[in-house]
Amino acid sequence: MQIDLDKELYRFNGQHPFTIRQACEGVQIFGGIGSGKTSGSGAGLARAFLRGGFGGLVLCAKNDEVETWKAYAKETGRQNDLVIFDTDGDWMFPFLHYEMTRPGKGAGFTENVVRLFMTVHEALSRRSGGGGDPYWTSAMQQLIRNAVDLSIMATGSVSVPLMYDIVRSAPQTLEQKADPEWKANSKCCELLVQGNFKPLDRWAKFDFDAAASFWLREFPSISPKTRSGIISMFTTTADCFMRRPFRQLFSEVPENLDQICYPEFSQEGVIIILNLPVKEFGDAGRAAQVVYKYMWQQATERRNVKEHPRPVFLWVDEAQNFVTDYDMHFQATARSSRACTVYLTQNKPNYYAELGGEGSRARVDSLIGNLQTKIFHANSDPETNNYAAEVIGKSWQTRKGDSMNFGGESLSMGSNRSESFDYDCPPQLFTRLPKGGPENGNTVGGIVFQNGRTWGGNETFLFATFKQQ
Repeated sequence: MQIDLDKELYRFNGQHPFTIRQACEGVQIFGGIGSGKTSGSGAGLARAFLRGGFGGLVLCAKNDEVETWKAYAKETGRQNDLVIFDTDGDWMFPFLHYEMTRPGKGAGFTENVVRLFMTVHEALSRRSGGGGDPYWTSAMQQLIRNAVDLSIMATGSVSVPLMYDIVRSAPQTLEQKADPEWKANSKCCELLVQGNFKPLDRWAKFDFDAAASFWLREFPSISPKTRSGIISMFTTTADCFMRRPFRQLFSEVPENLDQICYPEFSQEGVIIILNLPVKEFGDAGRAAQVVYKYMWQQATERRNVKEHPRPVFLWVDEAQNFVTDYDMHFQATARSSRACTVYLTQNKPNYYAELGGEGSRARVDSLIGNLQTKIFHANSDPETNNYAAEVIGKSWQTRKGDSMNFGGESLSMGSNRSESFDYDCPPQLFTRLPKGGPENGNTVGGIVFQNGRTWGGNETFLFATFKQQ
């Protein structure tokens, strides 16, 4: 399968091409509520990706997102390429099992599982704001690392319920290790005994000894208050994967492995829709979709584009619900992976509020800066409008003025010209863009900026219109 990266996917205003290569550089769409960002430029690009034969991943914040994409697929003849991942149980994704068995040299590497869990923790806890004491993050990573190693060494596999049982049944004091009741009822103790009798190679034995030392010596020696805090950080992160429907969907390996919805499906042209909307499932839906997005991003980065050249897209409306720190790293190299990221949100403060904590502004600016095509729709947020004006830039603007003076019976008229270095698109312009609907002839207006591109008349921006259907 040969892919021409300069093939046109879409034409702004019917004449300015948008190519696969440009799509792989990422798109950020801003627009206030009711601005037409989803039904205007969003719908146009979504249909273009489907017509182009792309595979993709769609995250859902709103309940009607899945129906929107079903309609797009029907219009473009892609109905048979849809995989709807929802609570019906037709599809599952035991993410820890996948991480242990996936292709690649890093499969089964403990640190990858730790990083995966910390990504989920970030998605669930970031709203608390503040930088926090880095000790707690390091302590939770250590806890997860040793739970994973013990699980793998003793059973050869790892799951959220098993890790949960290890943590909840670990000794709370040094004396408890000798308690017959603890030995009889503790899953942690059971696995320590089981692992001790396993035939392990030299390096695996080092890992097991380190895990055993942690659970039998270091963990029970931590002060009760501190230990309780570390345990709570872990259990609050794992909790949503311990209950239905998410335990069934994400924590248990199905008897029929054909039910596993692998992220790699999109590389064959499948469009995976995670119909677990945040508006319906709250933080659990957010965490589940963040997990899948993270695994999809990594699978996309791992693929050999010579063997699997099909472009794939990541589509995230209400993107503030799903952004993580890893997005910045992914987008920095997405072009070489032929991954087309499209994020839609109302304004920049949405991202700041959701990422939270110290340094959130730098992280947001990094992410948006790496999305090379930006489309600005009608907006009343001053920060976003000022940002748009700054991105598009300034030039010398010529202003003309006329004057009339009456003096007695005389009349004098004059004109003047002045130049100033000012915005090509001043912030107030973005408050006046057409929002679609019957009053605007179902036409949405937007300002398109693309890094390194000039449009007709050597402009750095394009006023584009998008017809709502």
